Amino acid sequence: MKDKIVMPGDQLSTSEELLPGEGTFEEDGIIRAARAGKYVVDEKYRKAKVKPVTSIPVVLKKGDIVIAQVAMVKLSMVIANVIHVIGKNRSVSGDTNGTIHVKEIANGYVKDAASEYKAGDFIRAKVIQVKPSIQLATKDRDLGAIKALCVKCRHSLIKKGDVLECEHCGNKERRRTAMDYGALDLEKL
Repeated sequence: MKDKIVMPGDQLSTSEELLPGEGTFEEDGIIRAARAGKYVVDEKYRKAKVKPVTSIPVVLKKGDIVIAQVAMVKLSMVIANVIHVIGKNRSVSGDTNGTIHVKEIANGYVKDAASEYKAGDFIRAKVIQVKPSIQLATKDRDLGAIKALCVKCRHSLIKKGDVLECEHCGNKERRRTAMDYGALDLEKL
């Protein structure tokens, strides 16, 4: 797992093997990623670290497929922060605050955006507009939630059939998920 791109909450190591370092936290003896980035091990101090992936920033354009984190969900829209452009191993420059109108969430009718996404979810979306504001869509089957956290205990949800289940507290939730929910490897993006 060393030198892989990880998402917040991903298990990196145990506290018996390594100490938590920059960009990580310890929870019940497990060291987890606190941010998206590259997982590295500081061999000298035996620390797990997650370094942000940085270089010359990329400018968003219409048609880009992006990874975004849901910041807020309202009745008719989802507000998400774009954190990565697929195919570009660089940070995003300029405005990263995008919205998904309820009609752009799925091909069918969606009454309430909160029935499809929750704050904290990581989603794959398509940029459908850049100016004057970033507009995203998740209508295609390969778009949607790729990682979600339990609303009760904030642990990662595992896909079981058509529902997402928290193995920590047993809570069951529903999201509009991408076909490959839970199988994302940012290293291959």
